[in-house]
Amino acid sequence: MRGERSSFTKLMTDAREGVARDYATHVNPQFARLLDCTGFDRRYVRGEGAKLWDDAGTEYLDCIGGYAVHAIGRNHPDMIATLTEALHSGVPSWVQFERNPLAALLARRLAERTPGDLQHAFFSNSGTEAIECALKLARRATNRSAVLHCAMSFHGLTLGALAANGNEHLRDGFGPLGESKSIPFDDLAALEQALASRQCAAFLVEPVQGKSCRSASDGYLGEAARLCKKHGTLLVIDEVQTGVGRTGKFLACEHDAACQPDMLVLSKALSGGLVPVGATLVRSDIWAKTFDSMSHALVHASTFQSGVLAMTAALTTIEIHDREQLSARAARLGSTLRSAFESAAQKYHVAKEVRGRGLMLGIGLHKDFAERLLASIPLLGNLERVLFGQAFTMELLAEHRILCQVSDSHSNILKFTPPLVIDDASCAQLIQSVNAVFAKFESPGSASLHGAARVVLRARQ
Repeated sequence: MRGERSSFTKLMTDAREGVARDYATHVNPQFARLLDCTGFDRRYVRGEGAKLWDDAGTEYLDCIGGYAVHAIGRNHPDMIATLTEALHSGVPSWVQFERNPLAALLARRLAERTPGDLQHAFFSNSGTEAIECALKLARRATNRSAVLHCAMSFHGLTLGALAANGNEHLRDGFGPLGESKSIPFDDLAALEQALASRQCAAFLVEPVQGKSCRSASDGYLGEAARLCKKHGTLLVIDEVQTGVGRTGKFLACEHDAACQPDMLVLSKALSGGLVPVGATLVRSDIWAKTFDSMSHALVHASTFQSGVLAMTAALTTIEIHDREQLSARAARLGSTLRSAFESAAQKYHVAKEVRGRGLMLGIGLHKDFAERLLASIPLLGNLERVLFGQAFTMELLAEHRILCQVSDSHSNILKFTPPLVIDDASCAQLIQSVNAVFAKFESPGSASLHGAARVVLRARQ
């Protein structure tokens, strides 16, 4: 094909023809097997708003939203138009030695709408990179090395962020990590006791945990800020999943007026669903402890930080969020869904409780005696622990064309993070479908048995 220009259409055609072979051979064989077994191996060819379409023309309601990435909806026309204009503008990206105008504008607009005195911003390419930046700046500013985090917390999977990961199975096998301590989430007594050692550089906390879907109690974050200040630890609010309107406000920590973070981390939705970007927002005095001279001006940097497309996407995302009032929309529709899910939890034994805030909701799933017995049997128990939660997602996908997830393979939380542009009709569809699945799985052991049956049928195909 030398000398021949490849169009995107041709590239996608070639890619789809060999995807099963190429993905299993060269990308992630075990994930490919998981998709095959669970029926999630659909070939999506189009996305718009809160909907996806596969190569057979089947429409799906997307309640994963790229792990909360697609807040403004997939392929928002204003985002595409602005990025297309940027691509054709000829504006150079990554000049490196320049005052980057788009980065400066984005930093100012974020500073204007974040609580506290977060005047500086470092832009990166992901949430976990933004967390790494926060950890480095916290260690430099405090001369401490330990990091404090919560059980079931998730702050990324790079080595530094992994030290602050409250899910032990994600840490296992990767050798010694940085010094860290885990405390129960939403427990002020445990927080104060841990801070009293004066060994922690930072306390990392999610206003709504991505893995457990638990939301911080009213007043918790404000009191955490006070305790951190008292003991010389920096409070880092992780808004990677909750930021940009997801919980009903632009930032989830805004639900607690007393919360004044020392640093705040954004990513996911800030990307507009098209160009990855992360942001670490930092108080001026903390920033100055690291970037304290011209010789240290680049002591923390990244080749691909603040690219033209990333900055354009983030700025456009904020404009769309404001114009379409997506925070208010998330609050209203989140309340509708939560009320319906709570009614389902009262009606069906398989639904235990509803967690979360806004359009970041989780339904705790209840195992009956039969399923707990299966889980206690060696080997079989390992399979049952995976199949129980996934049975609900498989049923919702196969029978109701709804894409959702279990928040973690070691938990039984059915999680929903749809695009914030989801409409009332789609919410009604989701409510009806969730109720139908709960009704189907009410009999003892039915969820695990249905999940196993689907896996067996897939294996025979």
